[in-house]
Amino acid sequence: MLVPQDVLIYGAGGHGRVVLDAALSTRALRVVGILDDDPARRGGRVLDVEILGGIEILSEPRFRGCRVVVAIGDPAAREAAATRVAAAGLGFVAVVHPTAFLARGVSLGKGAMILPKAVIHTGASVGAHAIVNTGAIVEHDCVIGEFAHISPGVCLGGAVRVGRAAHVGIGASVLPGVQIGEAAVVGAGAAVIDDVAPRAVVGGVPARPLRKEPT
Repeated sequence: MLVPQDVLIYGAGGHGRVVLDAALSTRALRVVGILDDDPARRGGRVLDVEILGGIEILSEPRFRGCRVVVAIGDPAAREAAATRVAAAGLGFVAVVHPTAFLARGVSLGKGAMILPKAVIHTGASVGAHAIVNTGAIVEHDCVIGEFAHISPGVCLGGAVRVGRAAHVGIGASVLPGVQIGEAAVVGAGAAVIDDVAPRAVVGGVPARPLRKEPT
C-alpha cells in the first residue's frame, strides 16, 4: 500500500498554484499546507489548501517528516528559498504530474518539478529544483542543471545540456548536442543551433546573441 509523503508547497503565486495542482493530482504526495513569506497571505487558501505562514513556521514540531517543494518561478529566488529550507533542516521532494511521461532511466533531483504533459526520455537527468514545464519535450541523454527552467512547449534534442539556473523560453527548440551555459536565457520561440555562453541572452531563428550579462 502506498503511503503518501507529507509535503509543503513553498510559494502561493502563479507557479506555486501550478505546482500545487500537480502535487494534489498525485497519490504519492499529501499536501499539508502552503508556505508564503507575504504576511498578508497568511490564512488564505489556494485550491482549498491553507497558506500556513512563512518559512519561520518550519521549526514547529508538526512539520517534522515533511518535505518541501520550492514552487517559485524566479531561479534566484527559488535558490534562496531552497537554501533557507535546507538550513531549517527539512528535505525536498520532486513533484511529477500524473500526465507527464518519464521513460526508464530518467533521473530526477530533489525538489524538481515536472508538469502536465511533459515528456522526458531515457537517460535524461533533471537537476535539483529545476522545472520542466507544461508540454516540454526533453529527449534522451539531456542534462538539465539545478534551478534551470524549461518553459512550456520547449523541445530539447538528444544530449542537450542546460546549465545551472538557465532559462529556456516558451516554445524554443534546441538542436541535439547543444550546450546552454549557466544562467543563460533563451528567448521564446528561438531555434538554438549553436552553444550558448554562460549568462548570455539569445533569441530568434536561428538564435543569435541579444546581450551578455556582466560576469
